[in-house]
Amino acid sequence: MIKDKVASLNLESGRSWMPATLWRLFREDRGKVLGALFFTTVKHVPFLVTPVITANIINCITNPGPHPLRDLAVNALVLLVLVLQNIPTFMIASRFISKVVRDMEAAVRGALVRRIQFLSIGFHDRFRSGRLQSKILVDVEALVRLSRQLLNSVLMSLLNVIFAVAVTLLRKPEVALFYLVTIPLAVGLIRLFRGRMSTRNRHFRSEVESMSARVAEMVEMIPITRAHGVEDFEIAIADSQLAHVKTAGHRLDMLNALFASSTWVTMQVFQLLCLVVTGYMAFRGMIPIGDVVMYQGFFAMIVNSANHLLSIYPELARGAEAVRSVNELLQCDDVEANTGKRVLSSVRGRYSFEHVCFTYPAASTPAIRDFSLQIDEGTCVAFVGGSGAGKSTLLNLIIGFRRPDSGRILLDGVAMQSLDLRSYRRHIAVVTQDIILFSGTIRDNITYGMWDVEDRKLYEAIEMANAAEFIDALPEGPDTIIGERGKTLSGGQQQRIAIARALIRNPRVIILDEATSSLDVVSEALVQEAIERLVRDRTTFIVAHRLSTIRHADRIVVVKNGRCVEEGSHDELMRRESEYYRLKALQV
Repeated sequence: MIKDKVASLNLESGRSWMPATLWRLFREDRGKVLGALFFTTVKHVPFLVTPVITANIINCITNPGPHPLRDLAVNALVLLVLVLQNIPTFMIASRFISKVVRDMEAAVRGALVRRIQFLSIGFHDRFRSGRLQSKILVDVEALVRLSRQLLNSVLMSLLNVIFAVAVTLLRKPEVALFYLVTIPLAVGLIRLFRGRMSTRNRHFRSEVESMSARVAEMVEMIPITRAHGVEDFEIAIADSQLAHVKTAGHRLDMLNALFASSTWVTMQVFQLLCLVVTGYMAFRGMIPIGDVVMYQGFFAMIVNSANHLLSIYPELARGAEAVRSVNELLQCDDVEANTGKRVLSSVRGRYSFEHVCFTYPAASTPAIRDFSLQIDEGTCVAFVGGSGAGKSTLLNLIIGFRRPDSGRILLDGVAMQSLDLRSYRRHIAVVTQDIILFSGTIRDNITYGMWDVEDRKLYEAIEMANAAEFIDALPEGPDTIIGERGKTLSGGQQQRIAIARALIRNPRVIILDEATSSLDVVSEALVQEAIERLVRDRTTFIVAHRLSTIRHADRIVVVKNGRCVEEGSHDELMRRESEYYRLKALQV
């Protein structure tokens, strides 16, 4: 149900008219929206007719001649019935509103989550994770509040104004002039403050997003902060960020306060003028005394409605800014394009680089320059070279995280740019130095993204990854819960879980990026043995600074300044004064 809503969700610019934007948001629940509007109107009827019935009762009392006692009873009974019906209609309206708003909330958050999954790696490099969290949590919550305001408070305020003006126009058109003045007055006040409120709301939201991103980074950095004893430095940075949020929030609050007080005073002055004029008309016998109360009640309804609309305008402005912020993701076109491309059911693992060039967006020089290489299936290829040579960029190109600016990469004779990379990645496995584990069980981490994995298959992967010894010693074995990011495990244990995660998928292509560089000698030996099992009969790409770990690779490719400067086996490259030989000599 929610997936269908997400698929049809297409928010437009936050500058569009707000009710129209929400109407698009509610496209799957428009029947429920109409039900909410209907029952909200019905339950609000007692508030609308109370001034009329009060006026009728006062007129019956002050001028009993033409008004029999029966009129008094009928008016009282009508008001009683209308008041009592408020309970069931209020509950039905609330049910409709809750259903509509909560469905929209889930749909928008679902759309954001899905969008984040399909946005390019380049986008995620530029966009801090804390800002993404803020959009999913804070901005969607602002949309929820906006929706409730429009479906409930704004609707009732508009009903008050329409009913009061309509009844007054029918009974005393000249009195309605006071009501009609309040509408352009309210619009004028909104126009006067709208620009500054929008600017300050945007600035405040930006500061909150920056703070959220900074807090997320601070939490990640706590081990490094503690290790270097720079807690005070981090606290000072956080305090500075919090001060910016406080200042932006204070400026926004003061503008909202000026807006609220200005509107209240203006409306109260007009209400006083209405009381004086209608009192004078009753004094001259132009209207009954009860009508003074009715018109005053109507004007009070209009003034209160106008004040309410003006008072919630900051909330509406925040909602409009939230729409713009959410659209920043939903309308971002930096998406990995896989739609309509060839879906792979199998991969052999034969690669061909043809004059590949790639430059990072913010870089002044290419990371990969005119790179050409042929790799047969089942071959183990190691990329070596100094830092910044382009090794990790080559792996990113192979995974499909980056796309060549020129040239092309062929997989099994097919250009990768024509492939659905999601289907391609189901046939590869990646093991990096920085292992990413989550705070579930070891079983969950190994079988991540897979359903109903048999225990036999799980234990085979654990055995092949040399992880059985430490996993069997844990209290719950593979069902033991590990800490956040696997912090309860050693580096070697984390690496072996990552290798088990790769093995259980039986991939055709393996990518190893510095998989053993941070391990001690014992752990490295265990992990290296597991890697040898992992890469058997599979196309493998390895990046390693320790050249001793790649001496058994079928081919070693030396990369320098983004180019392939030489290639061959370990023995071939060691027979001459080569770049590889010089790199090897530096590690002896």
